[in-house]
Amino acid sequence: MDGFIKIRNLVKEYKLNNGQELLAVNDVSLDIEQGDIYGIMGLSGAGKSTLIRLLNRLEEPTSGEILVRHEVIDKKKKKSLGYENKNILKFNTRLLREYRKKTGMIFQHFNLLNSKNVADNIAFPLQISGWKKRDIKKRVDELLEIVGLSDKKLNYPEQLSGGQKQRVAIARALANNPQLLLSDEATSALDPRTTNSILELLKDINKKFGITIILITHQMEVIKKICNKAAIMSDGQIIEKGETKEIFLNPKTELAKEFVQNISHEEFRTEEEIKSREENNGKLRLSLKYNEEQVNESYITKIIRKYDVEVNILGGFVDKVGDIIVGNLLIEISANEEKAKDIIEWLKENKIDSEVV
Repeated sequence: MDGFIKIRNLVKEYKLNNGQELLAVNDVSLDIEQGDIYGIMGLSGAGKSTLIRLLNRLEEPTSGEILVRHEVIDKKKKKSLGYENKNILKFNTRLLREYRKKTGMIFQHFNLLNSKNVADNIAFPLQISGWKKRDIKKRVDELLEIVGLSDKKLNYPEQLSGGQKQRVAIARALANNPQLLLSDEATSALDPRTTNSILELLKDINKKFGITIILITHQMEVIKKICNKAAIMSDGQIIEKGETKEIFLNPKTELAKEFVQNISHEEFRTEEEIKSREENNGKLRLSLKYNEEQVNESYITKIIRKYDVEVNILGGFVDKVGDIIVGNLLIEISANEEKAKDIIEWLKENKIDSEVV
């Protein structure tokens, strides 16, 4: 069965005091695969935090479905009968409790218990789940090692830095061996250096344990750093979604273009450049998009030698999106119409995504 979480036509409507209605989440549909780090990005008020709270029913949807992959066990033979999709909105109290055990959540402001030390904060969900004291102690030590805080076991939250507090919160979210980790702006209150260390930790957890992560953020840098897939929300709706590298290289909506431009600092077109290019007819302007295997190839040199043309590089970048290297290059070629067509055809043959600009 394909898919781990299938969100279908999800709606969350609030009734305001003045009698009006607010659509916080408006007909959202997403497919999230097992092992994804799926980023959901948007400006403040886009509905992304409401969406993530619907995924563990901290908020109840107005309509729609949230289907999760559920293993069916033959209780008599104690063996798996395979998997089926189950709508968590139809779960009874027992099934919802079991689902929440397998769904960890980390928040922007950590939500730690100040009266408890680090070990007791991590142990808290295990105590609620009925773990034995001996097993709790062993599990807490394992989790402290995973998040790199073994030496802070007896410290209290007030003695920790922001990054350390978030590591404790992550350890607590991992306590019951979740299959899904929900992160609601988990790095927004942290400085850039600490943010990077937390993102590296989340990426490491995803790789080591195969935990699916859904990550809410308003920062494209966060999406670029660790997410393999992403969706962009605006006014409660998903306006763009797909693989992160595709959104980064080829944003389709104006909001996505704004996010990508801000992160990659592309300033290809000053007013002077636009004016000079418009006055200089007979030159082909191309935006080239490279994938990981293509970035180190000398395609520009090959074009110059093969077609005996002059190529001017106007701008570009090579960047890392998750674990993938991508590149974007804006070039201007002095060539007649026939030669220009040949160059574009050659780029297609070499599987280089090009766009005439």
